[in-house]
Amino acid sequence: MFLLSHRVQRTIITNSFNTLTRIFKPQELQISFINFRQLTTIKKKKDQDSSQKDSDKKYKPPALGVNPAYDEALKYIYEDKAQKYEEIRLIDIMIEKLMKNRRNEQFDQELNELKKKKYNLQVLAEINDPEVRWNFKNGKIDMSIPVYRHLREKYWRKEPLHKLMQRITQMYVVPDVFPTLLPMIDLEFKFKNDIIEPGVFLFPAQTRKEPTVILNNFHEETLLYTLIMVDPDMPDALNKTYQTEWHWLITNIPLNVTKSDISGGEVILPYIPPHPPKGTKYHRYTLAILEQPNNQKIIIPENMGRVKDVREFMSDYNLKLRGASFFREVWDEEVSKIYANILGIHEPKYGRQPKVDKYLDETGSKQQKYTNL
Repeated sequence: MFLLSHRVQRTIITNSFNTLTRIFKPQELQISFINFRQLTTIKKKKDQDSSQKDSDKKYKPPALGVNPAYDEALKYIYEDKAQKYEEIRLIDIMIEKLMKNRRNEQFDQELNELKKKKYNLQVLAEINDPEVRWNFKNGKIDMSIPVYRHLREKYWRKEPLHKLMQRITQMYVVPDVFPTLLPMIDLEFKFKNDIIEPGVFLFPAQTRKEPTVILNNFHEETLLYTLIMVDPDMPDALNKTYQTEWHWLITNIPLNVTKSDISGGEVILPYIPPHPPKGTKYHRYTLAILEQPNNQKIIIPENMGRVKDVREFMSDYNLKLRGASFFREVWDEEVSKIYANILGIHEPKYGRQPKVDKYLDETGSKQQKYTNL
């Protein structure tokens, strides 16, 4: 969703009020601009109250004995669930026996197969339960429960992932930043309250403070990751090309199914807000989550600069790309304030070189098209 600045919001409200004045005569229009804003505030509060009521809702099963078909279906679902949990109990016994005999050469393979089979049975046992379906539809999701992880990942791969890959390819984030992308983590981020869709335009005023990053992952074990935010569209005037500027770098972030934030990580490069220079086209501010090798911590030099190729960085530390997203920005007046007040450096300005007119002579006068002999 494209976010609007306060200035744009005021323009929309003003235009709406002007429309009302054109429709009604002044004496018929019993509403002032202030009252109009109050109405919009009241509506917003009602929407918030409505969403709060939705979050307080609890599942209420339909009464039994009303619909015989529903009663029979529910009976079948719970009989099937009991059968699946009996199979799970037997698998737990097999896992316990296998753990006592670790000398088996195929221990890891057999253990992984049993865990995978157990996970699938846990999903199948609960996936048709009406309460589970209602909870997922209403956002009451517990990622520690296999069936909710399965439904969350299925939803992500069906819709949001398709949109992400479409935009990240159309905007050439692949291959300009990364050679390929096969996401395994749903990387979401928001400035204030709204989740940002991949590739949308934001205003520099919206991104002065670091975003809240949500890393929806689907593995139970805790793994370590590195988060980066880069701008691959920063001009390199000396070499007449582009360079990648780093805006944020956090290493050694522990993640699992129940922990999807960036707490616990080590900040190597503190966040600096996007600042697309004047005279340049839109910039693609790219966030990515990288898996660290062998679940080991990595050590980054404290003097690491903010200009570095992403491919080179990933190769140096053997990192694997697991998820990404991006947004775009262009220059406006707010960028000048960022350069002056936050970065404390002179604001660069770029523009196209003037075209050389081959018909001008040494004095700058236009040459005649034909010469009389």
